[in-house]
Amino acid sequence: MKQGLLHQGVRYGLVGGVVYAVDFASYAAILWAVPGSYLPANVAGKAIGAVTGFMLHRNFTFSWDQKAGAAEQALSYSVLVAFNIALSSVLLWVLVAHAGFNEFWIKPLVDGVVIGSAFIAGRLWIYRPA
Repeated sequence: MKQGLLHQGVRYGLVGGVVYAVDFASYAAILWAVPGSYLPANVAGKAIGAVTGFMLHRNFTFSWDQKAGAAEQALSYSVLVAFNIALSSVLLWVLVAHAGFNEFWIKPLVDGVVIGSAFIAGRLWIYRPA
């Protein structure tokens, strides 16, 4: 059964909170251990969060009869994660290296842009209804 946009938005927010906490905690831990390593920290945080996010989004956020199977979704999700990593890394690099923002405090703003685009892609592409 297909769920409404509001229902999915709430679920996406809940799962997104968990995924973002994992991502940001990983990022912060790496920055603490290796100051200045914001790009590798971003890649690691996104990758660790992605593993958590895939299963939670597949089985909770978009829990309807889905058109694609898990393997096809995993491939599509991997493409989306790669895009998210590239987008967030470029934005971080521009804002930290060229605009002088703090590498720790600018990440939530950058991730806000990425999270919004990921919801739309998840709903319309990866977990589309059957």
